[in-house]
Amino acid sequence: MKTVTSPAALWAGATVWPGGHRSPFVVVLAGIEGSEIVDAALSDPALTEAAMPRLEPGCAPPCDALLWRFETASGAAVNDPGVLGRHWHRAPYAVTLRLVQYQPGSAVAEILDEGTLGTRGSRAAFNSAIDRLAMRFVRDAALGRGRGPAGSPPAAPAHGLPGWLDAMRGKWRDRLMAEWWSIGTSTVAMDHVLGGGGLGDVTWYRAKAGHRYLADPFPWPGTGRILCEEMPLTNGVGRIVAVAEQQGSLTPPRVVLDDGYHHSYPCTLSDGDNVYCVPESTERGATVIHRLGDDGRLTVLCQVAPHARLADPTLFRWNGRYWLGCTDLDLGGHDNLCLLHAPAITGPWTPHAKWPVKIDVRGARPAGMVFEVAGRLFRPGQDCAATYGAAVAIHELLTLSETEFHESLVTVLRPDRSGPFPHGLHTLVHDGDRFWLDGKRFVLDLGLFRHKLLTRASRVVSSVGMD
Repeated sequence: MKTVTSPAALWAGATVWPGGHRSPFVVVLAGIEGSEIVDAALSDPALTEAAMPRLEPGCAPPCDALLWRFETASGAAVNDPGVLGRHWHRAPYAVTLRLVQYQPGSAVAEILDEGTLGTRGSRAAFNSAIDRLAMRFVRDAALGRGRGPAGSPPAAPAHGLPGWLDAMRGKWRDRLMAEWWSIGTSTVAMDHVLGGGGLGDVTWYRAKAGHRYLADPFPWPGTGRILCEEMPLTNGVGRIVAVAEQQGSLTPPRVVLDDGYHHSYPCTLSDGDNVYCVPESTERGATVIHRLGDDGRLTVLCQVAPHARLADPTLFRWNGRYWLGCTDLDLGGHDNLCLLHAPAITGPWTPHAKWPVKIDVRGARPAGMVFEVAGRLFRPGQDCAATYGAAVAIHELLTLSETEFHESLVTVLRPDRSGPFPHGLHTLVHDGDRFWLDGKRFVLDLGLFRHKLLTRASRVVSSVGMD
C-alpha cells in the first residue's frame, strides 16, 4: 500500500467519479472536544467535499487510520486534562499549537500547521479561540492550504501567577490605567538593529501625559515630516496629522485626515514620483489606497478588500508586484498576518492563496514599513502577547509569492524598562536617516476611570431599558 503524507496528495489521489467529482478522504481527528464551533465546522461543505474527519477526541498514535491530532508544542493533546488551564492568562501569555499528522500505524509526527495564540482575556473567549484555530487548521490542511511549521520558536512554558489571579489583576489595571503613547527617534544603523543590537538611545517627544497622544509614525517622503495618529484619551476616534522635528521638539500637528471616522497607522510608500498612503480604517470595506500630494491632499486610488476589516495595512513592493500586509480582524485582533497582491497600485487586489499566511500573537500583526536591505526583505511585527504593542519582532521574508510564504525571526526589540515608555513598542519605520518608533506606558488616570464607569453604567441602563 502506498504511503501518502500530504493532504493535497490524498485529495488528488481520491477516487474520481463520473462528472469529475472526487471522493473525500477519511481522517481521524483528535486532540479537540466537540463544541458548537467544532460541530459547525465539521459540517461545512467546504471541508466535507475534501475530507471526512471522524472526531475521536482521545485517539493517540499509533492509530489504524490516518490521524490528525491537535497538540501543543510539547506533543500533548490540547484536550488533555489541565492543558488549557495551565496556559490561560499566565506568562508568557502565548501558547503554540499544532495540527500534527500521523500515518496509519505510525507514531512519527508531521506538522501540517502551526500557530501561536494569546492566552489573555476571558476563559470562555480563550476556549473559543482554541476551537476556531483547530478548525481553521483542519479546513486549510484538507484543502491543501496548510502553513506547515512556523518560522519562529514555540512559546515558552507557562509560569507565574495562577490564571484567575492574573486575569483579575489585568482587569483592574485596564480599569484604572490608560495607555499613553508618543513617538521617538533613533539614529543607530540599520545593520545594528537587524543584527540584534537594539535601538540604542531613543529621543522621545511629548513624553508628558496629556489629552491627546501621538502614535504610528510613518515618513512623508520628500517633506521632512512624519505622518502619525493623533488620538484622544476619551472618545477613541483618531485622526491623521503631520509633524516635524524642529530644534529637539515637534511642530504643532497639522491635520491631514479627520472625517469623523477613526483613522490610524498612515502607512506610506514612495514609488517613483508618487507617494501612496494607506491609513488604517477598520470599518468593513474602508481600506483605501490614496495618492498623497505635497500639499497633504489625499486622492483616492482604489479600495482594497471591500468585504474585510483590515488592521495595520502595510504597503510595499517586491518582485514587480504591490503587496499589502494586514491583520484580518474577523479572524483575530492581534494574531494573524494576511497578504494581498496586485500588478498595479489600482489593483485588482487578490488575496494570497493562504489566508492568513501566519498565525502568531508574538509578531504576525504588522508593526511598520517593510525594509529592503541588500535585496533582502525584513518585516516588523507586533508582539501582543503580554499586552497590545508589547514589542516589535523583526522577521526576514524568505519566501514570498502568490501561493507561498515563509519568514524567519531575526530579532525582537523590547522597550527600555528604565525609560519613559517602558511598557511597549508598536511601530518601527525608517525615513532614510533615522528610525522613528512609538512607545507606551500605563498611567493612572482617575478622570478616565470615571469616564469608563459612567460609560459602563450607561450601557447597563440602556440594556435594562431594552428588556
